[in-house]
Order: sequence, then structure tokens, then C-alpha cells
Amino acid sequence: MKKNSVVAVFLTATLMVMGLARTPNAQSAMVPHVTSNPNVAASVTHAPTPPKDANDEYRCTWIDPKFTTNQMTTKTEFIADTSKSQANKNELHHAIAYIATPSVVAQVKALDPTGKKGWTCFSSPLGATSMGGLSALPWLYGWSPGHGADTMEAGYGISVPAGSLIVLQIHYNSLAGKKAVTSKLNVWSENAATSSRVPLTMRQYVAAPALPCVAPYNDVKKYPLCNHTASLADLAKRFGPEARGFTQTIESVCNHGNLPVNSASPNATSATCTWGFGENTPVTIHKIWPHMHMLGKAFTIVLCHQDSTCASANTQTLLVVPSYNFDNQFGYTLANPVTMTKGDYVKVSCTYSPALRKLNPQTKKLPPRYITWGDGSSDEMCLGTLIVSSGAGS
Repeated sequence: MKKNSVVAVFLTATLMVMGLARTPNAQSAMVPHVTSNPNVAASVTHAPTPPKDANDEYRCTWIDPKFTTNQMTTKTEFIADTSKSQANKNELHHAIAYIATPSVVAQVKALDPTGKKGWTCFSSPLGATSMGGLSALPWLYGWSPGHGADTMEAGYGISVPAGSLIVLQIHYNSLAGKKAVTSKLNVWSENAATSSRVPLTMRQYVAAPALPCVAPYNDVKKYPLCNHTASLADLAKRFGPEARGFTQTIESVCNHGNLPVNSASPNATSATCTWGFGENTPVTIHKIWPHMHMLGKAFTIVLCHQDSTCASANTQTLLVVPSYNFDNQFGYTLANPVTMTKGDYVKVSCTYSPALRKLNPQTKKLPPRYITWGDGSSDEMCLGTLIVSSGAGS
């Protein structure tokens, strides 16, 4: 299967970072909470209820924005914990708001006919066993710790068709707490018929983390989850076989089956993957959201012009985040938007520090394991989300 086909079918996941970008073309896009009245304001209260032997829950809820005309969003904001103390906000790992267009509204409502209970949605907002992945629905907005409201640049917005629902996915991390927390989603929009805004869409590009156990935890007999196959089996147990299948797919595409083995030294602290752009219509990149988990140290994404090998002469660095901090994640707006055309490639790279697993209060008591891509806070990800408009220089 070609890489761009894999992207279209399988790509998944979620969001952002700390540290000033080491490129003149990127600026922090963090904005404060807005104060005007939103068109949509919805609250969700839930206490983490992870599956057996897991520490994470992905919970989805649908929200009816009651849009009777096509809308163009101008701002979106997720508030993790609406209480004055914000005591429970650390329980939330991420939130993604998806657009369920009218063609899938019935499918969404079948998952929760009353719109009050919600449903488990590991791997996909369309249910835990859906094969669509997190790209099964278009993204409206993404949040992770440190990320504020997204105010659209002048002239741009996210298109939401009349009659759509919003599916809000929240990742609860019970390693940080198990109390009920109330969160809120606010959306501001304008009538698309009278709006001059250009629509933006989101594309996800991933690499496959493969971090083996290192001394003194590299004895697979003593620490069975340090075996790669055993670790993937545990991933499937916690989040379903679809989660294991996605991990195996990106490992095959990105690492070509050449996975590092347990060693006396940390011989695998980075993940890199290159994905082809095969669309006939060019897109213009406006913003980038990087995302890793608690072992993440640095993030880089480059655009390779008509060169699958990404030779330095043909690459354009879009973003470098040299000091990633899971608790302070940002999206970055490019000062000068960049056009991507058919035959270009996106190369995403993440660097990790496996030693952080035994230092982080949330993970230090967990058994050693071979770290792969996974939905849990104690697993890892390497994700670059590009926010683009259609057309060159659009």
C-alpha cells in the first residue's frame, strides 16, 4: 500500500507543545479565553472509568449546535475544568471536537440515542470498534494541556454544514485522578452564506515510536512487557484490536519492520516517518500542532519538495520545537504560509527520553514496557497536524 493511501485510511490521533520554535516561520498561536457569547456552549461532566487493567478512557459525547444554515467557525475553546479550583484538570489528556456531517448523524446518534450517556471511543469517534480511525470525521478543534482558545486568522474559518453534530472526544487519564470533572466547549461562528472566510481543514502525519526497555529493565523474563509482541498484546487488551492494528501498520510503513530490541543502552530515542502528498490540488499550510506524550523531548517537521529522500537541498523546515513539555502544548501559526504540491513529502520526527518514565509521578510505578504508539498517557505518540487551505497561496 502506498504511504499516501495509508494516510488517507488509517491516520489517527491528537495535539501540541512548549518552547519557542527554532524557525523564523513559526509563532506561538496560544490565545486567551474569549469573553463574548458563543453560538454553542455545551458542558460535559464525567468521572474516568477505564476498562479493566487500563488507566485511560476515551469518552465521546455528541452535541447538537442547531445550525440551520451552513456555518463558518471563527473561534473554538475547550475549558478542561470549569471549577474555580481547576483541581481536576490534570485528569484530561486531550479533547478533540469533530464535525459529524448530516450523512453520519444517524450513525452517531445510534451510539447514544439520548445524547446524555456518551460512548467509549478508543481509536475512533465512531466507536471503539470502528476502523475509520480518528480521521473518520473531520476535525473542528483540538485541545491538550496548555492550549487555549483557537481564534481563526482573519479571512479563515472551519466549515460546518447545516444539520451537523459536534462529537466531543475527551481522553481521561486516571493516573492523574479519578474524580468527576466538568468541561465546556464553546464555539463562535457566522453564516457561511455571508462570510468571506476561506475554509481550513486538518491533516495528520505520524511516526511510529519504538522505545525498547533499557538496563536494568532489559530482561524480558523478569519484565514480560519489554517484549514488543507482548506489549502490543497488552495494547489490544486495553484499547481493542484496532489500536494494535494501527500501531502495527505505522510500524511497518515507517520502520519497515526494523524495530530496535532491548539493550543495555537507550538505542532508540527517536521516531521519523516520511509521507507523500499525492493530491492533485495543492494546499497551503497555515498552522502546525505537534503532539507527543510524557517522554517527548523535541519535535521537527519538514516539507521535502519533490524528493522522497528529503535531501537537505530540497527540504524546508516548517517547525522545530526543541523543548517539548506535555503540560504546556501549543499550536504554531506560520508567519509565512507554505504551499504543498503533488509529489512533495512531509517528514515528521520526534525525540524521546525513555528515562522520564521512571521520573514522572504518573508513570514511575508502572511496570517497564516496550513503548509503542498507543492511546494511553503512558504510551507514546508522534503526531503533526497541519491546518491547511485548498489551493496554492490560498
